[in-house]
Amino acid sequence: MNTASRSVTAAGGRPGIRWLRQCHRGGRRLLFGAVLLLVGSGCGPEAGTGAGPAPLTLESAAGAAAREVRTAVEMDGRGGAVLGIFVGGETVLAEGFGLADMESGEAAEPDHLFRIGSITKPVTAMAMLALIEDGRARRGDPVSRFVPELARVENEFDRAPGPTIFQLATMTGGLAREPANLPTYLVGAPSEWLSVVFRALDETRFEYEPGTRYQYSNIGYAVLGGAVERAAEQPFMEFVAEQVLAPLGMADTIFFPPEEPGDPLTARIAAGYQVEDDGSLDAETPAREHDGRGYKVPNGALYSTVADLGVFLRFLVGVESAAFDGVIPSETRQDNLTRAFAAGDLSSGYGFGFMTRRLLDAGGEGFTAYGHGGSVAGYRAAAWIEPETDAAVVVLRNVGGDSVSVGDLASSALGRVVAALRRTAGNSAPNRTS
Repeated sequence: MNTASRSVTAAGGRPGIRWLRQCHRGGRRLLFGAVLLLVGSGCGPEAGTGAGPAPLTLESAAGAAAREVRTAVEMDGRGGAVLGIFVGGETVLAEGFGLADMESGEAAEPDHLFRIGSITKPVTAMAMLALIEDGRARRGDPVSRFVPELARVENEFDRAPGPTIFQLATMTGGLAREPANLPTYLVGAPSEWLSVVFRALDETRFEYEPGTRYQYSNIGYAVLGGAVERAAEQPFMEFVAEQVLAPLGMADTIFFPPEEPGDPLTARIAAGYQVEDDGSLDAETPAREHDGRGYKVPNGALYSTVADLGVFLRFLVGVESAAFDGVIPSETRQDNLTRAFAAGDLSSGYGFGFMTRRLLDAGGEGFTAYGHGGSVAGYRAAAWIEPETDAAVVVLRNVGGDSVSVGDLASSALGRVVAALRRTAGNSAPNRTS
């Protein structure tokens, strides 16, 4: 039997509780193809002893989730992953598995930074929402008010009004997912990202009339970032860092590695690896993209940690706190959750900077999760929160193109935790004030 002791601290750095975890590495039933994972073993002395399944507790749910991530990483045998589980702002579990650097053998740890890909989009959307709250933009403003360069886009629906800020943020602006000749626009220094966006617009088209259907668009969120910069009258990355990330205390969330030699944040960035079609590993492309990703800045450039994303998820869904409300009032953030549109079938949707999913907890009861996933060369990320229980799960991985699904791992972990909290609290939600 493996025994591990872990200190539990608040996501914002406050002292928390301390617990002793005892887990058996014995069998459990994993249904990787489904959102629901049934907890067949847990943590504690009953696990694997033939005395029946352990009681579903927060401790056993976190332990089972950790074993599942560990198993997935060990079975793949490449790179590593970090799992963070948070409840009410408290860090229930933060644990690394596998390697942050396969060349040096450095182990993955919770304080490693990973690229988070499209989880950048919620941050960009919250930057725009802050500008809307401040009166410098409106949801219904045509994007062309701030980005007249949008007129370059091929548009067979030119008799219809152009997309609004709200439509771009909710993926209903009608723009194609990417520009044509995409590799041309994936190179360029961070400082040049907006000029690359404008060049890319020459090879972008409207696929649908704005406002008529959901269409995930990376180029659309790049344009939204341009609107943030123009409305703020401040460089996009600087505005986000100063007006969103810093007030939230997200000191480990950055757009690009610091230029100063020997900066400690740079040393904490996990090396990325992309699995090619022949099974070989490409470390060169992820390393090169640390120097710039062309137009993909507002839609996919951020690096972060599980702890910082645990904080951001609570901010995203409207939890009240002085720090959060200083950026955007909780009432505005809570109202924002009501502005979502179905994406594909009715089990998922997209709102103003967030995805929604209908999931099942480990007891078979439904719940709605809010968050986002992310994918760039060499990295995968998933961050989800269930607002009623204030439970959040973040999974970060430094391998792309493999068989490990961080989305499935995060969903099943969240389902376990939500079920445990519902059972413990008798379906009563914790205080949503931090």
